[in-house]
Amino acid sequence: MDDGFGNLSLFTRQVLIAVGLLALVAILLYFAGQLIDVMLLVFAGILVAVSIDGVSRLFARHLPLPRFWTLSLAFLSIVLLLVGLSSLIGPPLMAQFPQLIQQLPEALEELTAMLLGLPGIEAALDEVEEPGQLINPLLEQVTKIFTSTFGAIASFFLILLIGIYLVLSPSMYLSNALLLFPPALRERWSNVIVTQGRALRLWLLSRLISMLFVGIFISIGLYFMGVPMAGALGLIAGLLTFIPYLGPILGMIPTVLIAFLASPELALYAILLYFVVETLESNVVMPIAAKGVVRLPPAYTVIVQLAGAAVAGLAGVILATPIAVVAVVAVQMLYIEDVLGSKVDVLGK
Repeated sequence: MDDGFGNLSLFTRQVLIAVGLLALVAILLYFAGQLIDVMLLVFAGILVAVSIDGVSRLFARHLPLPRFWTLSLAFLSIVLLLVGLSSLIGPPLMAQFPQLIQQLPEALEELTAMLLGLPGIEAALDEVEEPGQLINPLLEQVTKIFTSTFGAIASFFLILLIGIYLVLSPSMYLSNALLLFPPALRERWSNVIVTQGRALRLWLLSRLISMLFVGIFISIGLYFMGVPMAGALGLIAGLLTFIPYLGPILGMIPTVLIAFLASPELALYAILLYFVVETLESNVVMPIAAKGVVRLPPAYTVIVQLAGAAVAGLAGVILATPIAVVAVVAVQMLYIEDVLGSKVDVLGK
């Protein structure tokens, strides 16, 4: 009887432990859902820190200087680059962006009106009382996108602050994070985190190459085609190229709408320009610069971006791919190598 009660007591304790662990996981998932915006903000700060650290490492590779001086040179070069770009392209862009925001709804209205005038469309929309019921939600979405873009300036400074703090003392934050793991696993987790940082640096390098190529050549192409606000549209295209695969599609939309205001033919030429530039970027530029950079399979990238959109909206789409890079490195090293014992080409190695 005592043994039975003892076994029952042991079983009860095991059940209670399992229930407690499940409850803890549920609580953590709940708070993670509530704090998803904060977590994405912190991860964006990590990306800033990784970027600054990458520039510092570039200086350290060619200059025999302590980290303090290479980091100072990295900060100085980034500031000078931003100031130079702002003084060079800032004034015309500041004049173009208000005009762009004003003309996008007008272009969308004209495009919608043309689509509604196509044969068979009106019959298919008999249940819609007014065309405005279709136009107004689209206009609200366009306005919301641009409003959130400019409203993100405040978050940008907070992300920058987090990144600066992280890059100033990376070893301190790394050592504190490793304290969460058993002593026997700390060295392995340290290798994983270091590899994740390298993979992120290489991925950011690939994105920078693509952004510069797309932004410059889209601006030049639109300028010679006579599309208004070519600089602003090229900048939008370059920035949205940060989001692989989906970004170029999103960047093409405002250009096509603005070109459509001039003529439908010009809109078609703009689409052709994007197709040519993106084809060159994917098949010529990136293969040339592909040595050492990190690229994920297209289908996998699009899937994680859609998942990011479902979880966190626009911020989830923007940060989905770098988060996926971090997750892939962890799975490759901790599961495929350590658990399965298989060899794999780890991202970033």
